[in-house]
Amino acid sequence: MNKRFLGVLLLMLGILLLAGCTTTESGTSVEVTAETEVDAVAHATPAGEGWHVTLTGVRTDELWESQAAADPKWLETVQFEKKGELRTYTALAFSEVIAMIDDADGSMPYSFQQGAWDAGYDITVTAADGFAATFNTADYPAEGIYLAVTQDGESTLPMLVGDIPGQIQVKDIVSIETSLAPVALEENQFEFILEIGDKTATFTLAELEDHPYFIEGPGEYKNTYDNVFTHVWGGVKLVDLISDVFPLTADQSVTIIATDGYEMDYSGSQLLDQADGTWILAFIEDGEYMPEDPGYIRLVKVGPDTPQITGHISARMVKKVQIKDVSFTDFTLSIDSAAGTEELDRQTIQSGVTSQRTTVNYFNKKSGETVSYLGLPLFEFLAHYDGYDTVTVEASDRYSITLAADEVAGNSDVILAMYYGDGSELSENEAPLIIVWDAEADLVPAGIKAVRSVTRLILD
Repeated sequence: MNKRFLGVLLLMLGILLLAGCTTTESGTSVEVTAETEVDAVAHATPAGEGWHVTLTGVRTDELWESQAAADPKWLETVQFEKKGELRTYTALAFSEVIAMIDDADGSMPYSFQQGAWDAGYDITVTAADGFAATFNTADYPAEGIYLAVTQDGESTLPMLVGDIPGQIQVKDIVSIETSLAPVALEENQFEFILEIGDKTATFTLAELEDHPYFIEGPGEYKNTYDNVFTHVWGGVKLVDLISDVFPLTADQSVTIIATDGYEMDYSGSQLLDQADGTWILAFIEDGEYMPEDPGYIRLVKVGPDTPQITGHISARMVKKVQIKDVSFTDFTLSIDSAAGTEELDRQTIQSGVTSQRTTVNYFNKKSGETVSYLGLPLFEFLAHYDGYDTVTVEASDRYSITLAADEVAGNSDVILAMYYGDGSELSENEAPLIIVWDAEADLVPAGIKAVRSVTRLILD
């Protein structure tokens, strides 16, 4: 799961672009489109429009014209000589394309495996007319190869260009295939843990598949890029599995923990609400075991009407389900700006906090103690806003402080904390969020104080 927030700032800085409801100055509620919603998942590329290239490697995928056009961060302007003439191309770095299929992780942003490229494997590029060219990656630097989509300002079908011989500058590309071995999806020794109080049960995938609570059915989720993925999932009923040991109640808190430490809390009422489908711990997708990422297990909802859930609720790489003797407390954080009001729910904020896990050691002058807090830098909540000079941090009792925007921007030492440093819940008088800063911060914004019970940010 780490890759979903590593490498680029798109996901971490997009925390406020979640799908939700924005209230305009007129009081009208409108849907907020989520281009970079903080999200736990981003699976394989969806079908698109225009030309497409079939990609085959450790996993399979497709690159579509509409995908390339919608993702301008991929596109570069480059120049190369071709048949004695200097040509100008709009192109994707070939490494960005290969990154989609050079390891088992189908999540966005993709991570290019430079070591594998340097070690060498074959790539076969095939054109629409059947012409094919094969080269070994060890023979050419990855940074010198591009997949062009325009030439001298004119749109083209995908072509390979760069510091490579003419015989492998294939035009009208329809497929790219590597010699990398595909992922083995067969069953393995992975064990899932159900921990309820002092009671612990472990299950292999074989045991879960043979379990009486195993079911299959269609379900879908919407990922970080607002794409919807529909599959037939196989897995065990979560509520039934829990209820064999513990009678789940509506106010109970259920924590799902991933293999990389990512955590997401669910209320008992959320999991007990199965009117549109059944919550399952899925490990089979369309008849095949899932690889380690996004599996081996992920939380989905299935049913006859193909229920849809959002990505950050569909936790993946699930290792443990844990139930403690605490109640689930929901909350929202409001952000007011010239554009209106956005609301972040608990699970969206938790997704960002547990992925980035920014910790500060705050010195409490009153007690004389240093306390460790875990949260997300304040500036991450404000990344897609501009044109404001101050940030007002307001508590539930309307107590507030106002900070200069230029002292908050990029300042990772000032955080909105959701937990203490050891991951435990904040005290009742500090929850749901508290603004704190590191005792050794490089920049402490003027006028900052430790505001407890934060529920609102105001940008002016």
